[in-house]
Amino acid sequence: MNRVSWGFIVAGVYNSGIGIFSYGFSGNLGAVDPLFSTQGCLAIQLWGLAYIALKDHYKVMPAMSVVFCLEKLLYGVHWLLWLSAHGDNLPSLMAQDFLTGLFFYIYGAGDLLFMLFFGWAAWRWRSPRHLA
Repeated sequence: MNRVSWGFIVAGVYNSGIGIFSYGFSGNLGAVDPLFSTQGCLAIQLWGLAYIALKDHYKVMPAMSVVFCLEKLLYGVHWLLWLSAHGDNLPSLMAQDFLTGLFFYIYGAGDLLFMLFFGWAAWRWRSPRHLA
């Protein structure tokens, strides 16, 4: 398996971490930000499975990488906006619940990194010449 395929797997594993941070989809993250309700966390888990499913097919379906890039952009921008409005509350959130606080400190940085990865994959394999 090549490094790009591993990138898709790592992105999927990254998303599966939501199960840990949400204490098994308990809804604790949704209490801080409704985007991460139980249903939202389950959707994030499904996105991760979609990344893994594409790990061997990214060359023939670069448009899916564009979709993944845009999805990660949405979460990354949401995180930046959330930090600008609530970042001052993060130390107290960490004191109350370390795992939840840690999630809100870091999740968007990873999303922005994977946004770049998926954008690069879409750009790299955008042409039919890569299908051979």
